[in-house]
Amino acid sequence: MRKAYAVLAWIIAGAVVVQAAAIAFGLSGLISWVQDGGVLDKAVLESGEVSFAGVLGFVVHSLNGQFLIPLVTLALLGVSFGVRGRRPRVLAAVLVVLVAAQVTLGLTAPAAPYLGILHGANALAILLVAVAAARLVRPARAPAGAATTGVPAAGSAPRAEQPRGT
Repeated sequence: MRKAYAVLAWIIAGAVVVQAAAIAFGLSGLISWVQDGGVLDKAVLESGEVSFAGVLGFVVHSLNGQFLIPLVTLALLGVSFGVRGRRPRVLAAVLVVLVAAQVTLGLTAPAAPYLGILHGANALAILLVAVAAARLVRPARAPAGAATTGVPAAGSAPRAEQPRGT
């Protein structure tokens, strides 16, 4: 379960990076289209016939943000109950709250554009918590040079115990 938890958390983190790339692609394509004479108004948006180089970025951003990330986050929460310890469940629950807020912010930002600021900042919070969750369950590494078999490494002498000072 630890491996599944880590994989799901990394998928969430990666999906947030895809979100940023997709929206940058979409906006860059839109700006280029407008600079080349394209006109974006309510009639064009309602017609659904907008076509420019970055339009796919908006589609990817929408589908990834409204479906993929929420579903993977819920899967992470479910898997977290099979991972020992309390922190994996806490981080998964925090991600559920952040992702729910993110979807809400994304859907309401057109009515209140300043919510877009929170949408961007919350995306960074999701990324950070997802990375923390993924790193939380990784196997512990032995310190450099430490023997894993109980036998001292070649060329190393056992340490003499130091007497405790008075």
